[in-house]
Amino acid sequence: MMRKLVGTGLLWLALGLQAFAKEGPEAQAAIPQEWAPTTLSDKTLAKVHGGVEAYQKCLNDETRLHGNDPEDSRKVTDMILGRCDKTLTVVKEAFDSEKVPPVVSERYLKSKRSRAAQQVVRVVMGAQAARYAKDHP
Repeated sequence: MMRKLVGTGLLWLALGLQAFAKEGPEAQAAIPQEWAPTTLSDKTLAKVHGGVEAYQKCLNDETRLHGNDPEDSRKVTDMILGRCDKTLTVVKEAFDSEKVPPVVSERYLKSKRSRAAQQVVRVVMGAQAARYAKDHP
């Protein structure tokens, strides 16, 4: 069984390396090899950071209010995220004003939402587990 798993892993590794090798030196040369500082203005960066802080504050406040709700933890998490999602519009507007490509700004916002969902569901599930343990000794 272990031999089969190792063989399968090696097969996937070989396929991945083969796909990378097919790109060739031209595609690899197109990838910038040096770090470049951001071209966003300080004002825009301040707006982005302010929007992210407002989003985190909203998440904290809503989690405090609804973290002990008796509904399913996923429903509570979705409700909390939905109530705070509008605070991220400031970030999107800041990126749009600097002509950041929508793909990049959406990826940034998606990563913020994803991390927030992980944090909130962890807190809500922890609160529910603590409540259950208290009620069922």
